[in-house]
Amino acid sequence: MEGLNEDQLDCLGELINVASGKATARIADIMGAFATMRPPQIDLIDTYRFRGILRDACAPNEGCYLARQVFRGDVSGEAIFLLDHTSAANIAAYLEAQLDGDSNDDHDVLLELSNIVTAAMMRELSRQIEARITLGEPDLQHLSLTPIAKPPATSRSDHIVKIETLIEFSEQHIRGRIFILTHSQCFDWIRCSLNRVLKGLPY
Repeated sequence: MEGLNEDQLDCLGELINVASGKATARIADIMGAFATMRPPQIDLIDTYRFRGILRDACAPNEGCYLARQVFRGDVSGEAIFLLDHTSAANIAAYLEAQLDGDSNDDHDVLLELSNIVTAAMMRELSRQIEARITLGEPDLQHLSLTPIAKPPATSRSDHIVKIETLIEFSEQHIRGRIFILTHSQCFDWIRCSLNRVLKGLPY
């Protein structure tokens, strides 16, 4: 990927793997169910391609749920937890059954779970790269195919660094995709931080 060499990419992938592992363990503990995680994928993409990813995730006539949490500081961007309609419905139904029907509004449940996932991941990642960041208030949106044709609010530049992983509860038929989006202008800071981590590794 432009801006990062192979060693830096491998280092970033490993740090993301650890951070997403923390998030997976956190949500699995809350759900009381076994979860698996896919290794992260890191790409430099344009905003048009990311809109395509969101569009593909939205089933016709159903849409998808997008939980967003802005982060600012040494590195800025957004952490996103994306759930298709079926996964969102299954989460709400599963937790309602676990609580014997005593649950909050589905929107509040999804928002809280999404906040836990993205916050756990970003706090662990920022700790590893020694980044000072502040997390904003989470926001949950239900997206249909029509509004996705417009540029997402997160994309203030033509290119973004997309870090993606997948958390899956196979028995409950729940799949959640986590994205960390940060602007290409943050490359210099990220590169320096990764070099600092690499220098501290034992040979």
